Amino acid sequence: MTKFRNLVIAAFVLIASPIWAIDTVTVKSTNKQVLGEISTANKTEVTIKPKTGDAVKIPANDIANIKWEGEPAKLNIAKGDEDRGNFEKALDTYNEVHKDASGKLKTYLDFLIARTMAKQALEDDSKLDDAVKKMEAFLKANAEHVGYYESQSYLGQLYSAKGDFAKAQTAFEGLGKAPWKDFQIAAKVAAGRMQLKQNNIEGAAKTFEEAASGNAETDAEKARRAEAQVGKAACLVKQSKHEDALKLIDEIIKATSTDEATTMALAYVLQGDCYQAQSKMKDAVLAYLHVPILFPKEKAAHAEALFHLHKISGQIGQPDRAAEARDILLESYPNSEWAKKLQADGGAAATGDATKTN
Repeated sequence: MTKFRNLVIAAFVLIASPIWAIDTVTVKSTNKQVLGEISTANKTEVTIKPKTGDAVKIPANDIANIKWEGEPAKLNIAKGDEDRGNFEKALDTYNEVHKDASGKLKTYLDFLIARTMAKQALEDDSKLDDAVKKMEAFLKANAEHVGYYESQSYLGQLYSAKGDFAKAQTAFEGLGKAPWKDFQIAAKVAAGRMQLKQNNIEGAAKTFEEAASGNAETDAEKARRAEAQVGKAACLVKQSKHEDALKLIDEIIKATSTDEATTMALAYVLQGDCYQAQSKMKDAVLAYLHVPILFPKEKAAHAEALFHLHKISGQIGQPDRAAEARDILLESYPNSEWAKKLQADGGAAATGDATKTN
């Protein structure tokens, strides 16, 4: 009886064992998974062969995640940490798994590590040099990798953050060579943001206009077009055309899904900037408050909104809110440009002139 039971168990294990490799690709546009064996993968697409049926080709710009056969479960947890902004924790796991990985999984981990270091450095400029070196090395060694164009985008952002605009421009031009319209729009938006950073308002406005022009058909294209519209609004704010900016921002907020958190958060920050410039401080506070309430995970916009809430809340008789915003900013984003600016200003704005109340 015992021998028969062992034979049954052995047979069950054999049947249940994945003798056929199973990779998993999560598709952005459908939020569905395609299971099978990845036969080819390059910078423009992945081909995956299900156990039954024809092979499926998935464009690289529509890939949210790849889970390789044999990938340890803790790697999925690390990807979640990366998405949530727990970069140090994610990197610890990525590097640990990388030690024993091989083949396609090892190369994919190289991409994940470079990407996470880039995200981390864009929040902490003391890490920029290491992030640039890692991303440059990855791109040099993996010019046909599925993450190639995404990596070009991050490399451009890193160089822009360093103030090396020539190299940033080269990276964004590389991004613009992608065969998909949403990435091409993203390249123009990135270039426009860089021009804005250099105070080339006229050039930025032209670039954003080019990015926003034409039809946007897919959800990804519409999302990138909304980013271009936000860029146009930022130029209008810089040009002190606040009424025009407010009108455009209102259109963006009405037309854009709240799922596009970065775009929405930036739009509300710009709305607050407009009202603040018009000395409508109560309206400005309400605009800025959308960010910590609705989009607290958007770290750059959150830090900026907190700075302004600290600066102007005292002016409308809300010193407690000003102090709270200051404390959250310094605790959550101590290395951000906004925390540094607050410290440079001495935090004196929290108890500003309470007479400016609209």
